[in-house]
Amino acid sequence: MTCRVCDHKPGKPSPGKPDKPGKPALPACPPSKDAIPEGSGADVPKGWVLVRCMEGSLVLLFWVEPGVNPGQLARSLLDEMNLTPIDIGITPKGPDALALVGLPVWLWVDEPSSTSWGPKTISAGGVTMTAKAHKVVWDTGDGDKVSCGKGTEWRYGVGEEPSPTCGHTYTEQGRYTVEATSYWTADWSGYGQSGSFAFELTRSQRLDVGELQVIVTSGR
Repeated sequence: MTCRVCDHKPGKPSPGKPDKPGKPALPACPPSKDAIPEGSGADVPKGWVLVRCMEGSLVLLFWVEPGVNPGQLARSLLDEMNLTPIDIGITPKGPDALALVGLPVWLWVDEPSSTSWGPKTISAGGVTMTAKAHKVVWDTGDGDKVSCGKGTEWRYGVGEEPSPTCGHTYTEQGRYTVEATSYWTADWSGYGQSGSFAFELTRSQRLDVGELQVIVTSGR
């Protein structure tokens, strides 16, 4: 597996580095066993696990001693999953679309996948982990927050009906930043132990809200 936090020679400990924003920090690489190079055919002591660490193009191999903390190995697997924030689904559709004061805005997870919603499973180094999102909290930018599941995608023909599962109505015109934060849980097991990690991923999008203008004309 790849931990991407090493820039040191085998046998010397290295501090962990923070990962990308919105993801848990990865642990430092575990200690190495210098005497066992990869593919050497050497007699590997029972219980040792080979861990591959990368920093840019530099690849370092580390043999992890028996009794390794499986929780640390599990945390390093999160980066391997390449999980992403959700793709925002919102009405009205289109980058330049204008929402209207008083009309319902639908909110949903657009085209959910294993990386944006889960579940996604990975196994390496004797540890198996499954990650999945369980809710989205929408910060609508006007002081309100809405907690939902995946929501319901708006379809043409629905008209001005409110979303049956996740939506919001603006009361004032303006330009708002809508933030969708997905909340994840990653459950892991290995070496006779188990546990879970909780983390969040966020994506934002601009939304312009205007007022419907009614023009009254009179004929002669």
